[in-house]
Amino acid sequence: MITPYLYVPLLAWVIAQGIKVSIEIIKGDADFKYLYASGGMPSAHSAVVCSLAGYTFYHQGISSPLFGVTAILAGIVMYDSFGVRRSSGEQAKTINRLIEEMTNNGTLRKPDDYNRLREILGHQPLEVIVGAILGGLVATLFSLDQLDPIIKWLTSTASTFEIYAIYSLGASMVALTAIAYISRRKKLKRNKNTLQLSRYLLCVNILFGLLIMLAGLLAKESITVYGQRWLVCTILSVWLIAVLIIAWRWLNVGRVARFDSENINYRKNAWLKKAGKKR
Repeated sequence: MITPYLYVPLLAWVIAQGIKVSIEIIKGDADFKYLYASGGMPSAHSAVVCSLAGYTFYHQGISSPLFGVTAILAGIVMYDSFGVRRSSGEQAKTINRLIEEMTNNGTLRKPDDYNRLREILGHQPLEVIVGAILGGLVATLFSLDQLDPIIKWLTSTASTFEIYAIYSLGASMVALTAIAYISRRKKLKRNKNTLQLSRYLLCVNILFGLLIMLAGLLAKESITVYGQRWLVCTILSVWLIAVLIIAWRWLNVGRVARFDSENINYRKNAWLKKAGKKR
């Protein structure tokens, strides 16, 4: 029989690619290359590695060496999806536009064997997150018999130590973020986009820090189902997604700032000089 460690990730890939094709058809782009192409919503790479890691977690446990391997693999693949591969796609888009503009104004003659570079390679952070969630859902569907211990842990009340840890975490999120923002406010004002993102991060951390402390209070008082561990886990998961999105936007702002008009003109002239063309 085929091992589920093989067909569960394959099924996640098929579902992700099917969703991708459906979205493109709805947009009016009925191109079936999305059945096998990378890029787009959701990330099939993330769905595959997260379904594998999730299935391993359910059946081998968090202390399993196999889960450690699959979790590290999932992290590397997802980072590469919205990092290196997405940067390659942005570079391809810029090169294609540059060659078209230089060909149209007569600065450069396009080589006869030139093929347009593929622009869709990586993913936006949201596409990676949705793919990861999809992979986790697929792994869960094939592991329903393993959910009882997890559900029992999530629906139980936190211990006294955990409650104090929750209070400390929430207070640290609020205090440290506020201190960091106040101490670096003058430097952040130099870039409008960076200042705006820092304010978003400040608001997100304060909001979720207060929510975590509220969850700790509910757990301490054992107030119905909201005093159970699942509430804290949900808040932390949503907070992590929000912070990852802000962090990625922050990296993009820094990348754009490094490529100002003077830098771009210097690189363009150097490339033309190397190609033997007049500036």
